[in-house]
Order: sequence, then structure tokens, then C-alpha cells
Amino acid sequence: MPGNSCLWNENSPAETDIADAAPIRSIVTSVRVGLTAEHTWPTSTGPGFGIHLLGSARPFYDVQSNVSSAGTDGRLLVTSDTSRLFHVGSTGTMYLGGQNDLSVGSAPVGGQRFYWATEFGEGKTAPGGSVVISIPNSGYSGIPFVLVSASTTAAAGTGSIEMVMTVTSKTATVFQVNAVGDGSNPTANVVFNWLSFGTRTF
Repeated sequence: MPGNSCLWNENSPAETDIADAAPIRSIVTSVRVGLTAEHTWPTSTGPGFGIHLLGSARPFYDVQSNVSSAGTDGRLLVTSDTSRLFHVGSTGTMYLGGQNDLSVGSAPVGGQRFYWATEFGEGKTAPGGSVVISIPNSGYSGIPFVLVSASTTAAAGTGSIEMVMTVTSKTATVFQVNAVGDGSNPTANVVFNWLSFGTRTF
């Protein structure tokens, strides 16, 4: 932004124009000094008046529920309750980041209000060799990516066998984990760790 042109003369009125011009000129100088705390404000007429100094603009600081409040076009807001940063506008709000964010190589599909999220946990297969896992925190806004890794080799008493873990029946809120041992036999009581990645929206 180039700033505005402004007629500015701190030497006017001259001392000879009126009985005592010093107080008026002092007020004009004081106004400039106050403005230059956060803005470019030259001492004489010309361009470049009014633009913010680099790093001087302060974002709003409020609770996240006020992110979409009225009259906030082109502003930044740091949320006091979730430690997130938003660009706020009347036609759209863009989430810029927060202290709990993942660093990934692609933006989430869905738009500016979507963000990447992850959940993880531990489970154990039921007698039929499978179990349904509910994704915490209300799941995701779409179908997530899910990784599963067995932390035990087989059910107690069956000995060490080759284990295959699969994930099926994925939705935004649940997925099923299946354990199959030698001979394609469903295997119960297999403890596993799971990790999911998906998108959410504000």
C-alpha cells in the first residue's frame, strides 16, 4: 500500500502570522509524533501518509465464537480460548494456524474453513477377530486416513503367528479393524495401535 498524499506543514502558521503561533504548531507536531508510533507520517507535505509500519498492526484477541462477528473485514484475530489465528471477513473466514497444527504438504480439500486433524488410540479385537473404533471428538468432516499396527502377535495360547491387520468400513466417525492370522483365521484379543488423519471444519 503506497499511503495517501497529505498537506502537512508543521511550520504553519508562521510566528509572524498571529500573536503566538507556537501552541498551534506544537499541537500539530504532537499529533504527528503520536501517529508515527504505528504509522508512516512524514514531517512535510507529500505521499506516503498513513500506512502501517511493518509489524505494527495488532490482531484482535477474543474467544473463537466471535471469529465470524460483524464488521470484521480484512482483520486478524487470535483466539484467547483455543490459541488459533484467523483471517476474518464478511464473505469468508480463513483459518491460518494454531499451536496444535500439523505441518503437511497439501491443503485440506473443502475450503478455507477446513483444517487437518489427527486422532490416535489403542484397541483390541473381539472374539470374531474384529472391532469397531469410534473416532474421538466427533470424528472428521470426511473419510479419514487410518493406519493400524499390532502390538501383540496373537491371542493368548495360540503361539506366535503371522498377523495381517486391515481397516474396513470407514466413515467420518468410525472404522473397523480386522486381525487375520495363519490360514486366514480371524484372531481375537490382538492389541493394536491406530492413527488417523482427516479434515474438520469450524
